[in-house]
Amino acid sequence: MKAKICGITRSGDLKSSEKLNPDFIGFINIKRSMRFVDTLKINELKNSMKDKDKAVLVMEPDSAEEVIKKVEECDIKNVQLHSLSPEEISEINGINIIRAIGIAENIDEVKIEEIEQFSKVCDYLLFDSMISGKSGGTGKQIPLQTAIKGAEIAKMSNPDIKLFLAGGMNIERIEKEGKIIKENFDYVDVNSGIEDCPGIKNSLKFKEFMKICKVI
Repeated sequence: MKAKICGITRSGDLKSSEKLNPDFIGFINIKRSMRFVDTLKINELKNSMKDKDKAVLVMEPDSAEEVIKKVEECDIKNVQLHSLSPEEISEINGINIIRAIGIAENIDEVKIEEIEQFSKVCDYLLFDSMISGKSGGTGKQIPLQTAIKGAEIAKMSNPDIKLFLAGGMNIERIEKEGKIIKENFDYVDVNSGIEDCPGIKNSLKFKEFMKICKVI
């Protein structure tokens, strides 16, 4: 199973992560996040990476122009967005777009339409748990059957879309549900599940997480 580690804030954690060869490594540039890093620090971390193509800039921008500006500042080609409409995203070219979609306990008609519309304009969708209208950093898991329903809707709208499952991802969930997750998603996204505290990764937890992912 492929994996993205998100919320890297320290060079030591970045080096430890790279040794385990995740598919993507995310840096969060959202001020409300406890794992916020500014673009100067993101540049410093990204420039030390062995494979810079794995870097993901995580944003909650106000406009497409803001995305383009920060991408140029950081020289990162993968962007995970927690805002912007399908119409605004369609204005962005030459960047791999991962659009986060907040999922609650159930998927209603409004959420179905949201998944369908973003599937048509993005390269990837990332399903994350949603609390009070905000996705990301909640540490809460999406019920598996709800996540699978979302994946099916996305694939029906765009068979080529690639999918991430996030939201409280940890070793226990991968051990218990990893095979089913792999059947429906292309990647898992782990953050708080391998931390000692926000922004401080536990290398032993991440090593165990990646070990399980690789055998599924």
